[in-house]
Amino acid sequence: MKKITPAFLKKSLFASIDDILEHKDKYLVNPQTAFSRTQKISFHDAMLFPIVAASESTSVEMLDFLPVSKMPSQPAMNYRRDQIKVSAFSNLFKDFTAKLPQNKTYHGMHLIACDGTRLNTPYNPKDPESFVCTIEGRKGFNQYHLNTCYDVLNDMFTDAVIQGYFSMNEKLAFCEMMDRYPKDKPALFIADRGYASYNVIAHAMHNDHNFVIRLTSAMAKNIFDCVKEFTNLEEFDIEEVIHVGRIRTKEAMSYPNYHCIHSRYQYDYIPARDKKIDAFQVRLVKIKLSSGEDEYLLTNLAQSEFTISDLKSIYRRRWRIETAYRCLKYVSGMVHIHSIKNHFIFQEIYAKLIGYNYCAAILRSTKVKNSDNKKYIYVIDKTYLFKTCIRFLKGKLKKIQELFIKRKVPVRAGRKFERILRRQHADTLQYR
Repeated sequence: MKKITPAFLKKSLFASIDDILEHKDKYLVNPQTAFSRTQKISFHDAMLFPIVAASESTSVEMLDFLPVSKMPSQPAMNYRRDQIKVSAFSNLFKDFTAKLPQNKTYHGMHLIACDGTRLNTPYNPKDPESFVCTIEGRKGFNQYHLNTCYDVLNDMFTDAVIQGYFSMNEKLAFCEMMDRYPKDKPALFIADRGYASYNVIAHAMHNDHNFVIRLTSAMAKNIFDCVKEFTNLEEFDIEEVIHVGRIRTKEAMSYPNYHCIHSRYQYDYIPARDKKIDAFQVRLVKIKLSSGEDEYLLTNLAQSEFTISDLKSIYRRRWRIETAYRCLKYVSGMVHIHSIKNHFIFQEIYAKLIGYNYCAAILRSTKVKNSDNKKYIYVIDKTYLFKTCIRFLKGKLKKIQELFIKRKVPVRAGRKFERILRRQHADTLQYR
């Protein structure tokens, strides 16, 4: 395998863009006329621009991206982007991500964290899918929900589902992403308590995926009736078979740990009033936190291979998707949307996911030496690295490793900060 360098990854990304153009019938609105003539803005430029665009307006970002001698107008860039379907960016994201190395595994499995984040977009009251106005007399806001799968060991986003505010369904998005995850790549999915449901469990089991999902105490007691017998224990580990169905006949109710799913709730593997019954062997683990609170984890990992301590370590790694979201939104610039058009917004979301994976791949391939006599372990400044990588994609810098390799920050383990909650608002558009 070739050495992973910024130049090699840049070449791979540009090759993926060229592949999209070769199948322009699928990805252009009008494939017969769009990009048929040589213009100031090529298809390559129109695809790359949302990836490298930062916090400035479209016209200012174009100054740093295109040659000044042949500078087109801002409407020209919008016109070019309007000719490209969102599917071009989503497929570019999948194609480029598939080319990136994913060598790190845990017991032969990829640790895939699933979570979502809300993305505030420019004010647009005409968009019924995203416009929210919950307080009378106060200006509303627009918001989309981004659901992603994130490989925590290889630091890369592997899949994404974008939902409007009023169509937000994290469990449905999780099931969709598990269904299309490659069957030839063993995976262990990790999710917070907002994703726990019988339908999610069924999708994981039917797709032969392993999972570790945090539960609320109420759902833990609902899944296992015997939990009440162990409430006085600080930790316990129960492994039993649960049965899931759609009917309440005597025969069905005679199954141990039987759970009847009402017709108004989604369960994709058994139609309403069907007599089929699913049986899943799962494991419930209770953990006592240092704060004194109880946590419950549901998994299908075998007791003989994974201890309670292993499950703690696995679930603790889920937090990396939270730090990845912070970098994606505020370092890569996903919070700075450059249009109110829905398909432009979706283009930029996928573009920022591509940019994140590109920069993170460079970071993974760079080795950092630490001196033994230093108090802290030092790592490369991720923010500085991302900024230099974007300029490298623009062609402003030619050699970047010698720049960011010198910018290191200490890792101060054990630091905790109180979470600050703010009102929802988007970065002002200003004709971005």
